[in-house]
Amino acid sequence: MSDTGLPDDETAAAFANRLDDAPTDERVYRVALELTEPTTVSDVASRANCSKNAARRHLKRLADIGVLTTVMENPGTYERNDSYFRWRRLNRLAELSENEANERLRDLLSEHESYKNTYGVERPDELAPLDYDEFGDAERVWLDINNWRAVRNEIRDLRVARQDDIVDEGVV
Repeated sequence: MSDTGLPDDETAAAFANRLDDAPTDERVYRVALELTEPTTVSDVASRANCSKNAARRHLKRLADIGVLTTVMENPGTYERNDSYFRWRRLNRLAELSENEANERLRDLLSEHESYKNTYGVERPDELAPLDYDEFGDAERVWLDINNWRAVRNEIRDLRVARQDDIVDEGVV
């Protein structure tokens, strides 16, 4: 990763090679999904291996439907709209059958309990980074903490999508 937050040349080239066979709109869309910080049309065009005009046209369309946010008009600069993806995720979760949702929630709550038992705290944010040694490999603990956060977020999102009364911390 470079200082600009964009992949280095080698990573970008590998990504571009995977996209070469895809249509231009698909290449721009795939690059757009990775725009976690403001990125110019020129940078997107380079990463998607297309012209600036094609990138601009597809980025504008993605901004019009809410996938991206226009950060600046000149130079054209865009960023992924995380609210759009949260909305899509909640809609997908709301479409689960009651049995599927209940089974998924049971699995997530079980996984959450397992993390609580392993680390002896209620939430991953209660673990102090300097205390990782007591649990073994710091990298493994860090991965567990990130996964635990994802589990809690999915529990919360599933409950929001189902319009459950208990949403607070996502696990109650």
